[in-house]
Amino acid sequence: MPYRKCLLLFCLILIFTTAGCGKKPDKAELPKPYVATEKAETVSITPVGEKMDAGGPVVMAQKKMIEPEVRTMLEEGEILVSDFEDWPNNLGGEMGVYGALEPNWDDIITVPYSWVYEPIALGYDIANVHTGNQSFRLVNALGLKPELAWGSFAMDLGPTIDLTVVPKKVESLDVSGYKYLVFWVKGEKGGEKMELLIRDAHALNYMPQVKYNLPDATTEWHKVVIPLDELAGRVDLSQLDNIGIAFGKDIGNMKGEIVYIDDFVFTNTP
Repeated sequence: MPYRKCLLLFCLILIFTTAGCGKKPDKAELPKPYVATEKAETVSITPVGEKMDAGGPVVMAQKKMIEPEVRTMLEEGEILVSDFEDWPNNLGGEMGVYGALEPNWDDIITVPYSWVYEPIALGYDIANVHTGNQSFRLVNALGLKPELAWGSFAMDLGPTIDLTVVPKKVESLDVSGYKYLVFWVKGEKGGEKMELLIRDAHALNYMPQVKYNLPDATTEWHKVVIPLDELAGRVDLSQLDNIGIAFGKDIGNMKGEIVYIDDFVFTNTP
């Protein structure tokens, strides 16, 4: 009898000590897919202002803030607006895509999308980056609003300082001492159409005050040089707030067309 009692006690102890070994692991213990983990950690949804075409609030997907190097100056006194290696841009300004360029985050594993083009992107190719490891990709009408004729990319030229006004107030950038805005463009197929959009601190809404025609993209990286004296009198170069790129059907792009942009700099050397 003592032997049987000891055996029974041993079995009970074994049951209690192993209980839970087959339970479903906590959510924190589960392995996470690589892409899902990246997006969960770096993407949030943040209201940032209004649509550029017709007033009213818009929600823009935005990556988690990374401390910017505000007013980054290059070797020859150039102002680097963005090389897209960090978030927000190199001046501390927010960046976004609107209209037909807005991405559908549920489809990013299978569909090209407008956003920072980084190594985790589907089909990433370093040839689509001008310098560093990242550029910004614009994809027309493959996201949330394919029916819209217009689509644009925009970035502030300084940190946001007041969200209670329309348009929101940012720390304006004085580029009156510079001669050129320079950036780089590469098309997926070549022939893609673009317009430069510019807004200063005197704007009454989010509509750009200046639209400047750009050369068609090619399949190689092409340097775009904008003489700022051609903008004088049309926009206040001492108080610029926002620059962007129009890339919708309204300027001649078809659904699914793609361009990459990189390295926006104000400079005196073209």
